[in-house]
Amino acid sequence: MHAWVTRFALLADPTRLTLLLCIHAAGEICVSDLAVAAGLKDTTTSQALRLLRAQGLVATQRAGRVVRYRLADETVHALLHEVVGHAARL
Repeated sequence: MHAWVTRFALLADPTRLTLLLCIHAAGEICVSDLAVAAGLKDTTTSQALRLLRAQGLVATQRAGRVVRYRLADETVHALLHEVVGHAARL
């Protein structure tokens, strides 16, 4: 139960939800591109990603100096897929 409360708390924040939706759409994306896509500052994006990574919702892939983020939680991935599909039907 506690794990789901934590997940929903993370998803309830508009900034973090926006970032997760952008990652969902992109597949893998670096911090600077993610910040542009979400309309946020790099520092705000990095802080939110740190929380999402700590809770296992996103994972990183390093390619040289570039770190790309991707969704790591399949359940949250499926939930975001439903959110996007629902928004398209509105």
